Amino acid sequence: MLKPMCNGVEHINSVQVLRTAQLKLSTREFKARGASLKRCSACLLGESKCICGSEPIPGEIGVCMLMYHAEYFKPSNTGQLICDLVTDNFAFRWERTECDPKLIELLDDPKWFPVIIFPHDNVETSRQLSELPNLEARKGRRPLFVFLDGTWRQAKKMFIKSPYLQHLPVLQLNDASRGDYQLREAYHDHHLSTVEVAIALFKENEEVELGERLEALFQRFRSGYQHFKR
Repeated sequence: MLKPMCNGVEHINSVQVLRTAQLKLSTREFKARGASLKRCSACLLGESKCICGSEPIPGEIGVCMLMYHAEYFKPSNTGQLICDLVTDNFAFRWERTECDPKLIELLDDPKWFPVIIFPHDNVETSRQLSELPNLEARKGRRPLFVFLDGTWRQAKKMFIKSPYLQHLPVLQLNDASRGDYQLREAYHDHHLSTVEVAIALFKENEEVELGERLEALFQRFRSGYQHFKR
């Protein structure tokens, strides 16, 4: 299958690139439920339900997926859906004792305004954002939304134990309604899946088309996943 193009440039899904890189380093095979199912090597759905080929949408925002170990191997992961549609997307494996220098370089890049997307529970007031600052307040920098991709317990662990994130502002969604993921159990009603957070976030920040396209892709993904779920 040909990869989608954006402005004449081949689109890269960073989650899928990270998965490929980690597979080469892995000493054990990761086996998800339904391991015998013949899957698409990119989206990880059953081949008959493959959702690859989405056309990315150019825009001002970027996304950075900081992923807990093995999250990128899971067929239920929705972070890859976000990276399918956002032109400027980045993905890194989270490490407790060290950090990929490229992640630090990205967070320090003067063209980006990095913001962690996370609930404000136990976050000091000085770091809390109720909305994305305007262009002037960002000093012309482009928004870079940082998602902590894993279970809610893992995301909280990443948030607390990552010193390189402690200086960044934290944006909480205004609409914390119950999610409709239904592929994993949430610990609280206001816990949404990564892609549901992204959908709401994009719609709240003048990226309505991106949010709607992502929502449609998520519905296709969920339907395809549940078709083979046992």
